[in-house]
Amino acid sequence: MPYGAKIAKNAAWLMFATAGQKLVAFFAFIIVARLLGKELTGVFFYAVSVTSIFVILSDLGMTPVVIRAIAGGRTDGARLFGAAIRAKLCLAPIAIIAALVYAFAFGADKTTLITVAIACLVMTADTVHLVLYGALRGRQNLRPEALGMFVGQILTAIFSVGAAVLGFGPIGLAVALLVGSSWNVFWSARQTVKLKVPIETPLLKDYKRLAKEALPFGIAGLSVKVYSYVDSLFLNVYHGSAAVGLYAVAYKLTYALQFLPITFTAALYPALASAYAKKEKDELRNIFLGSLRLMAAIGFPISAGLSALAPDIIPLLYGQDFVGAIAAFQILPWVLLPIFLDFPIGALLNGTNRAHLKTIAMVVTMIVNIVLNAILVPKFGPVGAAWAGVASFWCLYLIGAYFTREYAGGVIGFVSITLRGLAAAGVSWYAWQTSVVYMPLFASMVFGAAVALIMGFVVRFIRWDDMKLIVDIFRKTKNVGPRTSGAGP
Repeated sequence: MPYGAKIAKNAAWLMFATAGQKLVAFFAFIIVARLLGKELTGVFFYAVSVTSIFVILSDLGMTPVVIRAIAGGRTDGARLFGAAIRAKLCLAPIAIIAALVYAFAFGADKTTLITVAIACLVMTADTVHLVLYGALRGRQNLRPEALGMFVGQILTAIFSVGAAVLGFGPIGLAVALLVGSSWNVFWSARQTVKLKVPIETPLLKDYKRLAKEALPFGIAGLSVKVYSYVDSLFLNVYHGSAAVGLYAVAYKLTYALQFLPITFTAALYPALASAYAKKEKDELRNIFLGSLRLMAAIGFPISAGLSALAPDIIPLLYGQDFVGAIAAFQILPWVLLPIFLDFPIGALLNGTNRAHLKTIAMVVTMIVNIVLNAILVPKFGPVGAAWAGVASFWCLYLIGAYFTREYAGGVIGFVSITLRGLAAAGVSWYAWQTSVVYMPLFASMVFGAAVALIMGFVVRFIRWDDMKLIVDIFRKTKNVGPRTSGAGP
């Protein structure tokens, strides 16, 4: 099967499941936030932020190594898989202790400490099912993960809403997360056995090899967790849980849409790794160029639309208790364009054994983010955290673009994509910003979306071949892939 067709097939499975998963989580969070209010929502989000940062101590970059080894058909893939599972189970207690010590050291109250403790159990379950799903990704079979994650989210949503209605607060929400994560451990383990994914007893040399190959991924993982969640830690210290709750609303609305590039990259990464292992350079370059164009086409209208319509979206979804989140939400969506563009960059670097370059970019971004949050959050609160996020993710994208410039026709190729994306986003933002004054919200959304679609064609992010490709995929024809992979930026 051509690489483009395999990417499209895998991406379609995970895309629909993840879209459903995020949709369920989105509405569940709206209900929960309305019932809990900004204060208790902030307590829960803070607990999740703490454990999300320390979870990397129980993974240390092992999952991407397992994916790459299995996707590349390496003879030691099954032993590395076994080594990763054993290592994760040994490292999980260290991560749990570190998270609890941090929460206690910064004066968490009893409710927050209990919430963090339960979230630590969620963290342990997550690190196990991620490596199991990773093995399936290495086999380029994403259907079990798609179904498992969707069912897990349904369970989490049901228990979350129930906990909020019954007044169990942040502790109840943490228990709901644990239910969903436990299901994913069960399901991923069952599918791994059912599909006969090989797992062998590792040798001492396998642990050494795993540690060596995982180091860049581990550092990168730590970096991304820090610059994704450190803003909430700063907000909690300087402004309290209410500020964290306001920021959580803007954060959730923005980053929920990451499922689009995450889904695509889940299929893209093994294909890039496989093409690199087989030394198919032209195919590798074409897949990368096509993926950049696709991510730009999706990213620019979402950034523009969310930012322009923020004053109407926040009160509509969350009520008057969260109107303080509007200012941050007008800024934060502008992280999505660089985030979308960076996903193919990360997949390319990781899939071609240059994870150390991605690690450098992430470490620099982490440092920039920490410094900016330390400067901006004490004075500006959630707005300062939003600006820190935007600056940091543009930094991440620009560094990655420099490292992968040879696959995009040099620096000029990335400059072209970036400027076209910003121009299309600017025009679309103005259309939404202006039309919402004269039209009802829904009509304005439709009008702005139409302008964004036109701009997509104008800047050549969207082409008629793409429309035919989408039709072909839904008709389940075999004539897919090459047009996407060779489309260029």
